[in-house]
Amino acid sequence: MEHMRWLTLRLGNNQSIGPQVLLNLWSNACETNQSSVTRDKPVGRSTAYALHAPTSLAYPKRAELRMRKLLEEAGYTFTMGSLADRPAPQPVRFR
Repeated sequence: MEHMRWLTLRLGNNQSIGPQVLLNLWSNACETNQSSVTRDKPVGRSTAYALHAPTSLAYPKRAELRMRKLLEEAGYTFTMGSLADRPAPQPVRFR
């Protein structure tokens, strides 16, 4: 099963989240246990979290909205970039 990054998350100043907590929230939001999270800490920039799920994710916009709600309910301030709003790549046809 192929996976892709669906969302990129940055938390507000002085906030952090453990990997298991983030994974639990994301798995709940995207309604699959076939999800993962990674963390990137570039020098001089805030930590970014990448939220991955199968490319066949049935309802990516719903997953994004659920994730936003879960983070807000948990008291996080954040910015989130979504790949779900971007047009899907066109299929490649082989002859």
